[in-house]
Amino acid sequence: MPLSEYEQKVLDELEQQLASEDPKLADEMAGAKGVGPSRRGRVAAGILVGLVGVAVLLLGMLMGQIWVALIGFAVMFGGTVLALSKPKAAKVGGAPQGRGAAGPKPAKGQHGSISGRLEDRWEHRQEGR
Repeated sequence: MPLSEYEQKVLDELEQQLASEDPKLADEMAGAKGVGPSRRGRVAAGILVGLVGVAVLLLGMLMGQIWVALIGFAVMFGGTVLALSKPKAAKVGGAPQGRGAAGPKPAKGQHGSISGRLEDRWEHRQEGR
């Protein structure tokens, strides 16, 4: 069901407020809005590889060849890992994007930790008096 104009406006304002207050969380949420095509393909490939692994595992069990069953289990495990893993972050200009990326350092008075941000908020409140 589509949103009304008012609801869409409020949602846009909330998104802008989130992006200004916590850009890292906003980026994570923007990436989690839906399962993208690359994610769907990764899950589909993982399921397919997992099913092939199950087939090889059962074949190894039926033939009485433990090494074939172990290979099937390894393939099945690999398919599961593939289906559950996240795609790697794209590189822009040679710098990795996402977690651990070297970004701009916080300005004076801004801290990356929660306690640091709470201290900053407290200081802003005290200055406002």
